[in-house]
Amino acid sequence: MRFLLLDIIRSIAIVLVIAAHIGQAIESPLGLFFGIKDFYFISLGGIGVTIFLILSGLTLELNYGTKQINFSRFMAKRLLRILPVYYMSLILGIGVFIGKHIYYTGDISKIFLVSNPCNFVGTITGFYAFMGLWGGPFLPTSWFIGLIITMYVLYPTISKSMRHHPNATIFFLLIISTFSRLILGKYELLAGRPLDWFPPCRVFEFSLGIYLVGVIKSSLWVSCNKYERTGPIFRLISGISFPLFLVHYPLLHIMMYFVQNEFCTILCIAIFVVISVFISWIIFSFDVRVPRKFVMGILFRDEANWPEGERIIRYPKSSKLSC
Repeated sequence: MRFLLLDIIRSIAIVLVIAAHIGQAIESPLGLFFGIKDFYFISLGGIGVTIFLILSGLTLELNYGTKQINFSRFMAKRLLRILPVYYMSLILGIGVFIGKHIYYTGDISKIFLVSNPCNFVGTITGFYAFMGLWGGPFLPTSWFIGLIITMYVLYPTISKSMRHHPNATIFFLLIISTFSRLILGKYELLAGRPLDWFPPCRVFEFSLGIYLVGVIKSSLWVSCNKYERTGPIFRLISGISFPLFLVHYPLLHIMMYFVQNEFCTILCIAIFVVISVFISWIIFSFDVRVPRKFVMGILFRDEANWPEGERIIRYPKSSKLSC
């Protein structure tokens, strides 16, 4: 089930992420960090990631909250949802990495120095951050892949607990995240910015989305649907937000090449945004054609359909929530 309000919020989140990275690249105040040091010290992009995590929990709960979950099927569907986009984005990241290396060093042989077991496993799985390597050499934003897959693994347990003991569950997870941030912020126990990727540090944000489904009236989710004329715009931005999150960072190198060669900064930013959106749209267009039902039919012979509304793009006009 799609809701315009959620598409608007997701669109805002990706704009925050891109604005922060552009700001950091050109040393603008947009890229500055703020908050509580060694606990929740973030840029605008950090706020965007928090929004993405909350929305991930919220949309999962809207789709699965009243369903009996078969864990293997659930995870297969979740992986089929994110891995095709990740691998297509990864191809771009590898291409930019190779091109940048050749341009700056002129020595193609050194490219193969990254072909080691850690890079191979990290590239295939998206779990670079869990090896202390952040996003690896090809796609820095891929640190999010390992985190969100872990959240998917935890979702059925959190959702079930939230349905029976919502307040106690969300309070317990808040304590877990707070304690994890305090410890990892003070002591260097893990490498590669663990406050961003270590699951206990982020589980509260993800779970907050699940919690909100139970405490917010269903009429809120359809409150914006009367403005359906703006729907296609936000639906498109929301649809390409995941590939845009992944691919925009390596493309910053192209923008900075022109900036450093004294091209107009505003023009460089505009070209960067247009190219990033266009490539993300291409990835999105290929992604919607991935034969997921066919794959699920091979993996689970008695598989019938995806969860109701998961592939629906029209906004519901009824004020009743159908999960």
